[in-house]
Amino acid sequence: MTLLRSSPQRPVPKSVVLGSMAVLWGAPCVMGWMLAAVLMASKSVVPAEVQLTLFGMVYLLVFSPLFSWVGWLLALPLIWFLLRDGWFGWASAVLVGLVVGAVAGGLVDTPAALPFGVVALLALRALLGRKLSLSPQ
Repeated sequence: MTLLRSSPQRPVPKSVVLGSMAVLWGAPCVMGWMLAAVLMASKSVVPAEVQLTLFGMVYLLVFSPLFSWVGWLLALPLIWFLLRDGWFGWASAVLVGLVVGAVAGGLVDTPAALPFGVVALLALRALLGRKLSLSPQ
């Protein structure tokens, strides 16, 4: 297994790539709502200072799809070409996540885009690795 290479996907399966991106685009919102429900249920157990920090995470997760579409839109052509030519390995996903996160963070003026970009592209690589045969031959 190499970190940069994957098996080429010719033609790139549009429905799998776009569907996986759509699932991962909405996943932070769902996770944020689940965290909010857990925090509401454990209100009497969790100290207020911890709740404040965790509710900050809830807001970040719930509202992330409002801003992350920019990163997904920027990443799509890069991912497409990397998948097509067999260069969508784990290290390539991290590099694309860093670049897209930095550019999207500059566009929407937030430093949170950089780690979100890396995590999102690693999650996409893992999801596509399960749906497609990406291990290089």
